[in-house]
Amino acid sequence: MLLPVAMIGRLFADPDAQPNQSHAIAVVCRRCKSIETYFLEEHHPGQNAMDCVRLAYLCQDTMDGPLLGCDQEGCKALVPLFAQWNVDATTDERKAEVATWQWSHLQCPLGHSIIKPDWKHL
Repeated sequence: MLLPVAMIGRLFADPDAQPNQSHAIAVVCRRCKSIETYFLEEHHPGQNAMDCVRLAYLCQDTMDGPLLGCDQEGCKALVPLFAQWNVDATTDERKAEVATWQWSHLQCPLGHSIIKPDWKHL
């Protein structure tokens, strides 16, 4: 899976406005539909999930979704969500795709579980 450098770089460019200090993002695998936390730092201790993620400059089918937070009280880490689908997909097709995503392994950088949000629209 190729993820857009510019989209991700924009999130972590300002140290005072970063969503999390671990440079972590949530990525939806196009094949198995699982959502996992991916650490952008090559030597991060949690950098073992989704080895198939690579950064690229041209990725037009990537959605940069909402910032996801965990339910742990006091935890302020946010994880930006990235997913890919056909650029010609309708809203109904995208909603159907989101319904297939597997949320069971998603965690914030501190190891707290992130549950599936209750989205009203895409």
